[in-house]
Amino acid sequence: MEKNNKPESPEAQPGNTEREKVQKSPHRPSVALIIGSEGIKSFCALPFIEFLKEEKVNLDLVIGVSGGALLAGFMGAGYDLKQIQEVFSKTVDPRFYTDVDYNSVLEIASNGMGRFTAESGILKTHCLRRTYETLFKKTDISDLSPKTLIGTTDLETGKPVILEEGNLAQAIYASSAIYPLMPPGCVDGKRLIDGAFSSPVPIMECVKRQIDIIIAIYFDDACNPEPDSFVSSYFNTSRIFKRSILTSQLPLSIDMHHHEIIPVYIKHPRPIELWEVNKLTEIVHAGKVAFTNKKTDFKEAVSEFKAKAKLREAEQQKRKAEKKLARAEAAAGEKKAGEAVKKMKESATEKLNPEKKRTFKIIKSRKGSGR
Repeated sequence: MEKNNKPESPEAQPGNTEREKVQKSPHRPSVALIIGSEGIKSFCALPFIEFLKEEKVNLDLVIGVSGGALLAGFMGAGYDLKQIQEVFSKTVDPRFYTDVDYNSVLEIASNGMGRFTAESGILKTHCLRRTYETLFKKTDISDLSPKTLIGTTDLETGKPVILEEGNLAQAIYASSAIYPLMPPGCVDGKRLIDGAFSSPVPIMECVKRQIDIIIAIYFDDACNPEPDSFVSSYFNTSRIFKRSILTSQLPLSIDMHHHEIIPVYIKHPRPIELWEVNKLTEIVHAGKVAFTNKKTDFKEAVSEFKAKAKLREAEQQKRKAEKKLARAEAAAGEKKAGEAVKKMKESATEKLNPEKKRTFKIIKSRKGSGR
């Protein structure tokens, strides 16, 4: 995936892998939370976040896409769960999604009266952008805790772009800019749009960073069987291709991961649109139901990790002991071989010089002896 800082693509720079790895402890699993796309429905993740806080589970990484980017931004900026719900209900106005830019619409009609450019959208989004700026001011993504990434899509290339630094308000807008309904965001000279267009639930980003337990929350709702507007029809199409992308990406991510992915699929029986802020309570309740079914999975994943960690530690101790024994045996063998070589040299020297110098002892006779 591309990055918002240089170099643009980690695939072009293999050395990036080390930089991207999360600092891990051998005694506890690293945990990531992915809050997938689907607008206001991303707030289904609130009960999971509440559970993790109650269990004092430290998140090592949070990734937000589209509506999930807003929730990830709230978390990283220090809002508690109650504040998140209150602030969202008071600041996000349904009229944000009904303010039509007629200049763009007239151009679509090809009547020569309007103009549509790469920066255009069917809706005006000035109020929405100002709301994000008011909420997060000049907060930088890199300042968020836990470490947070925002998923977007490059409008020019169609490739995923993961933002890990830069203005948070701009990143959140770009991640949820449903083009061409909404104008793209501009970050570092790139036109960025909704991250769901390229990776609705970017599990591969966690796999690449070698996270042990990945909680991937993604959402879906039924298509509107009788769409009564362009926007409703557009969202029907959007749901279809997002499902297709997710279906193709999820199995590969699971195959490549080394430990545990806990997919949390939350399906709503009927369409819930972006502007239905009054449905927030219903959305959170759906998250609680899904959370109840997955709580045991998470606890089991943690227990399994700890069991595997103990086995790895025992295996490492065994390998250390084996290496130590092998070194001792090698040293003893070298010593024995050295002594054998020394004896062989001494034996060869004796064979080359078989005669030894004789020592003569002269005995003098005593004077006066009769002999």
